[in-house]
Amino acid sequence: MSGVSTNDSTDPVRRVVDQLSAEEVLAVLEQISALEPVEPELGFGLDNRAIDLPEPPAEVAALTLRIEVDGVVPGVWRQVVVGGDLTLEMLHQVIQHAVGWENSHLHRFWASGDAQPWRSAYFVTDGDLAEGELGTHERDARLDQVLRKPGDQIRYVYDFGDDWFHTIRLEAVGQLAPDAPPALCTGGAMAGPLEDSGGPGGYSDLVEAFSDDPPLARLEGYVREWLPEDWDPTELDLDRVNQRLRGLAAGEDHGSEEFPILSQRENRWPVALEVLQGSVASPVAARISALCVEARAADGSLDEEDLAEIVRPFRYLVELAGQDGIPLTQAGWIKPTVVKQILTDLDLDRPWLARRHQELSTPPVRNLRHTCQELGLLRRRKDRLLVSRQAKALATDRDYVTLITRSLLVHKDPLVTAIHGLFALTLAAGRADGSHDLGVETADLLLACGIHVGTPGEIDPWDVMGVVRTTWMFLHGGTGESDPDGQRHAVALARAALWPDDA
Repeated sequence: MSGVSTNDSTDPVRRVVDQLSAEEVLAVLEQISALEPVEPELGFGLDNRAIDLPEPPAEVAALTLRIEVDGVVPGVWRQVVVGGDLTLEMLHQVIQHAVGWENSHLHRFWASGDAQPWRSAYFVTDGDLAEGELGTHERDARLDQVLRKPGDQIRYVYDFGDDWFHTIRLEAVGQLAPDAPPALCTGGAMAGPLEDSGGPGGYSDLVEAFSDDPPLARLEGYVREWLPEDWDPTELDLDRVNQRLRGLAAGEDHGSEEFPILSQRENRWPVALEVLQGSVASPVAARISALCVEARAADGSLDEEDLAEIVRPFRYLVELAGQDGIPLTQAGWIKPTVVKQILTDLDLDRPWLARRHQELSTPPVRNLRHTCQELGLLRRRKDRLLVSRQAKALATDRDYVTLITRSLLVHKDPLVTAIHGLFALTLAAGRADGSHDLGVETADLLLACGIHVGTPGEIDPWDVMGVVRTTWMFLHGGTGESDPDGQRHAVALARAALWPDDA
């Protein structure tokens, strides 16, 4: 204020203030207080806010969307038809498969379709929540809540390094047919951009080089080697796109995190594979989804005669244990006289079996006893095999099947559960017959999922069969011995174990 010494301050603002009178300072403060607060821009790393969404329409409609990758020359776009009840989390998967991305980077939806969407609020993902960000989750927003009428737009970005922005515009609203697929690509242009190609600018340069004569001649040798073999950015195979979209078979309850596209349809990932959802690459997930489709299409019907035949060996051993249990030798094996009785009563005796009837050298009995213990039907106590409490509660053949199928794929380690689940899925889908072929198919699937059994980077099919032994034995009568109906029973049981709520 006037007359107050500043001791020769070098701060220019302080020098100006010191030259003002008290009345002038008060006037400036009043002007500042009257200013409207500035709304901060929202974007990466800034505070976010919840998004106010309207109530969804009373009836689910078919929405025709145009999904365009911004900044790419020539333009890359897709036209897709989806149900309005598709969540943004599901739409992310549709975009990935329709455009041809690999789902290997982060993504984000903005509520605004403006050229600068980061000025508006964005929908958060599980990863955002883990980082402490706030806002409306993308799984809580239906498409028909954010795109209401033709012309409405939202923005989507994939890969926060290359910044592949997409504009999603609602073109039309129509009636949704009861048998309509969850997502159908009806048009488009150009192949999808290549991952990690430097964003729209870098990829456009590659496309321009492709038009040279000869193609790609201007590019450095290492760039040409990096490009996929027979790469053609102008080629769009709509049949292949729709095949990928059909592979998104994941759940009826909209609860699947990674592939919930068939949430209102009849196919979904089994609970045993939940640990894999969101952790495997899109092509692998699509492969698993295709197996789910095939497995759910298989014959899973079992009549009372089928149930009696399936349960017979398990029920027999439980009833043989009775009140007093099955006597064991000092080494813990079923006594030879009882082994011989089991072989005879269950018609399991074979010429190649040892005549001494020791359980150790009698695989059908040894396997049946092991399976019953693993499934919790029998328990060992000192020198006897006793009936478990849950086995005593079983009255009918269907009770046996229900109990066993609901517990067969449940293990403490979720990865072990997934191994059993992939094995049962491969069997139910009819991809292989016989233990070795099933082991080979399952081993290949495990490698694709990044699950290792034994030596990292390679899996011996027999090592896989060792892990899933109980599942294999149960699906084949508890003994590993197949009968004429064995494969049909095994497929039906595998389906029931994968989707027990449908049994």
